[in-house]
Amino acid sequence: MSLVRKAEDTLRRECGFKKGSSVLVACSGGADSVALLYFLHTLKEKLGIAKLGVYHLNHGLRGAEADADQAFVADLARALDIPFHADRADVAAYAAQHGISLEMAGHKIRYARLERALESKGYALAALGHTASDNAEWILISLVRGRAEPFLWGIPAKRGPFIRPLIRCTRTEILAYLKKHRLSFREDSSNVSLSFNRNRIRHRIMPLLKELNPSLEETISRTLEIGDVLNSSLDREAAELLKRLVVTKGKTRELDTSELSSYNSVTQLRVLRLFAPWLGANDLLGLLPLEAAKGTREMARGEGKKLSASYDRLVLEDCKNRPLWEPMVLSEEKDVLVPGFGWRLRVYAGKPDEFVPRDDTVFFDASFIKPPFVVRPWREGDRIVPFGRRGEVKLKRVFSDRKVVRRMRRYWPLVCKDDEVVWAAGLIRCAAAPVTSLTSELTILTLLRGEDDKQTA
Repeated sequence: MSLVRKAEDTLRRECGFKKGSSVLVACSGGADSVALLYFLHTLKEKLGIAKLGVYHLNHGLRGAEADADQAFVADLARALDIPFHADRADVAAYAAQHGISLEMAGHKIRYARLERALESKGYALAALGHTASDNAEWILISLVRGRAEPFLWGIPAKRGPFIRPLIRCTRTEILAYLKKHRLSFREDSSNVSLSFNRNRIRHRIMPLLKELNPSLEETISRTLEIGDVLNSSLDREAAELLKRLVVTKGKTRELDTSELSSYNSVTQLRVLRLFAPWLGANDLLGLLPLEAAKGTREMARGEGKKLSASYDRLVLEDCKNRPLWEPMVLSEEKDVLVPGFGWRLRVYAGKPDEFVPRDDTVFFDASFIKPPFVVRPWREGDRIVPFGRRGEVKLKRVFSDRKVVRRMRRYWPLVCKDDEVVWAAGLIRCAAAPVTSLTSELTILTLLRGEDDKQTA
């Protein structure tokens, strides 16, 4: 089946597209979004699209290269005679403010800005260029990170106003389509950087798996298509049940577990995930089987929320404390001064002969981890996979083992990359990017305390 037939079928059958709808295409200038824009443009009359527009978000991360991407998309929209809507955001500042990775910050801003553009520009749907290849990579990342999502569903063809007509098309099909229609596109230089988890999956793991099954992406896509149908049905049932079983009392929400326990385990899990979406796999399994508690005890924390079991209820309440200091970006150009301690964090590149492990310095293989990093204070529920181990441990346990005074814990600096804690400064590093005999360049993080800091100042 050709890309056009696949995309047209997905648009009507899975995206629920109706004639007369208006569509805003999110276009970065990359291969996937250019193919999506051209597909919708050429079939606009046949599909019955009432209004078609182009939206581009400049993340402000790659300077002149990002500006050139925006100019490229503007020129493409002009050539196709399609209205062009440009937007700009400071993703790095947002990431630092919220203590998250650049990748996650970009994701959050893109969706928020797209929703705002739909409303302000008068479009009903936002079309995104996710493909079957993206879906396969997402599934592998989910497996590696141990997310709670069951394996049978990935990136959906439709969620709210967002539709993905190319979700059943592979990257190979996209490139063939662009070549056939002699369409140029922009290459994002960050897409080849192995400092991002997704790129390591794309450039190293996927080629190995495709040696076993050359049609891996199509195989996964067919499986996920079945999963999407099951997921939608389970979500509807769980949402209806959740609405009936939850009572809101001020700033807390209470879930009646006495009735929920009478349902099968699959339904219980779906309701729990909707009730507290941030729960991890271990947290969810720890809640089952649902039984009445003899008192009240805390079960999990995340995203500023606390989940407690209280007799025949699960109680969700806000426990978000204002951080004692705001997250900061750590790069080779600028050290980070840690508030409350007077310590300084520094990152720089080095060679393997500089590898001398110390408590105040950690070394990573620069092929996998490079700056910038985000430095933020510890939060309740933070975890790390310690060097030399496979499973996560709570940093609260690390603080206890290392006899860190309680009043200092909330101030303690954590160095983060891609939403993961890579170093609890001066205490413990993560298992990622170990230095080996094949390492040619190091990323070196060092903590300068007191006199050491003064000597290097």
